[in-house]
Amino acid sequence: MKKFGKRLAAVGLSLVMLLSLTGCKSNSGSTDTSGNANSATTAPNDSKSKQEIVTLKAFTMGNEPSGGMDKFYEQLDALTVKDLGCKVRYDFIPWGDEKNKINLNIASGEYDLYVGGNFSDYKATAAKNAFLDLNPYLDLVPDLVAHYKQASDDALKMCEIDGHLYGIPQFGKAVGGAGEGFIYREDLRQEWGLPEINSLETMEQYLYKAKADAKYKDTPLITDNRIWTSLWYMIAGAKYGQLDDSQYAWFAYDEPSKVVNIFDTPEFKQVVEYAQKWYNDGIIDHDILAASGNEGTKGYELFKADKKPVETNTPFWSASTNWIPGLYEAHPEWKIGFFDYALDNPDFKNAYIPDYSSATAISVAAQCKYPEIAIKYIEKAHTDRTYYDLLAYGVEGQNYNMVDGVPSVEGIAQDNIKPAWTGLFDGYMAYVVKSVNPDWQALSDMYEEKGNKLLEKSGYKPSPKAGFTFNVANLSTEIAAMETVKAQYMLPLANGITKDIDKDIANVKAQYESAGLQTYLTELQKQWDTFNASK
Repeated sequence: MKKFGKRLAAVGLSLVMLLSLTGCKSNSGSTDTSGNANSATTAPNDSKSKQEIVTLKAFTMGNEPSGGMDKFYEQLDALTVKDLGCKVRYDFIPWGDEKNKINLNIASGEYDLYVGGNFSDYKATAAKNAFLDLNPYLDLVPDLVAHYKQASDDALKMCEIDGHLYGIPQFGKAVGGAGEGFIYREDLRQEWGLPEINSLETMEQYLYKAKADAKYKDTPLITDNRIWTSLWYMIAGAKYGQLDDSQYAWFAYDEPSKVVNIFDTPEFKQVVEYAQKWYNDGIIDHDILAASGNEGTKGYELFKADKKPVETNTPFWSASTNWIPGLYEAHPEWKIGFFDYALDNPDFKNAYIPDYSSATAISVAAQCKYPEIAIKYIEKAHTDRTYYDLLAYGVEGQNYNMVDGVPSVEGIAQDNIKPAWTGLFDGYMAYVVKSVNPDWQALSDMYEEKGNKLLEKSGYKPSPKAGFTFNVANLSTEIAAMETVKAQYMLPLANGITKDIDKDIANVKAQYESAGLQTYLTELQKQWDTFNASK
């Protein structure tokens, strides 16, 4: 039976990774099932028949199902016209260079509903008032407020930026589960006689053995320029917690009040040393700098075509949902393994309940003409089963089937599996489903048990940074300059393109200093001190 991979909610583990703005324009009038806007209209035969039906425009991440969206919009309209007096239309943004595309969408002013998270500049754009403060509208959505209080009375409050709630976060339960990791061919590991992959060293052995194999010797194994983050988490993740979205600033678990500059740590040099070795030996693609910010789709296609047997920057939930169904269909004989950078690290002891301030969120544009309708739509999406299933899975019989009471993609073409509305995931609404691949399901169960034990041992406590949001509204000049330094100097170094590590690290630090990194860190320390003092 082919089912959706299990969507595990984030544990809140410390290792979860991580323009001029105009207001959005709401389209008044109807939109046909293909998404083409028509003139203003009214809805016949319902209580809103004499009211104008407005159209809200949204975007979501992933590829639009190949089978088309006509039936999806037909079903969605039947709900929203009756309940809210509106229609909603989605544009899809494929993964890969998504940050730039999201920024362009925000700058366009065309959308009423946005999504953003660590894959975007969400907090920076929110601090510039690109999105509506939703706090004044919460009285309109009591069911939504009550829904989030299942986790904590402060679940929504911890997402505020300077007292403003700019987005409704995706909603994970405090349950164990794997996070970011290394997906690989376990059957090949066994065939090659390699030890179990449970450390950076054993992972490296697998990479070099794969590179020596005649089938893979001409294909770079690492094609994602975020490999440096994987190395950082393996080397330093048990010691530091991420404090900001830039990945420059961290706090030490044994001294959480102090902001740590990543470039001043000995662990960053170790990251570069590994990356340099892998780059020189052809493990890392020599065209790595031409890669987009997210190469997951490309990595999946290469893996599925048996052109490489590894991927380094893979969240377990993404592998479960986007990788395993297709791989199992094409290669049921393969045994797929996973090495979690946190839970498989024996030094890792910092498990926390979900930090919703870092979660992907759905926002309403600051100049949206119909904010009351938009927030009520978000409420329906999180609290009404019919809405949730349609927005998360698509149309039954077209994008999925219900099998034994849970969504299944049995008999559904891979390119017609609909990605969920990004930011909608809700651990209190999601189905508990089994993976199509029994070996992968066993991995999922193992990681859930391991994570639950670690949470229990940690006392189900929040992260030291839970509820902290860095307001960068006054740092736009520094952030833009630092992004330039990142592209020109830091990413080449962090991906191993260096002949003199010490010299190049010193140069990167000097370039960041000129760009204003110290100003950035000083302001971060100030806000961090204020946050800690208010606890």
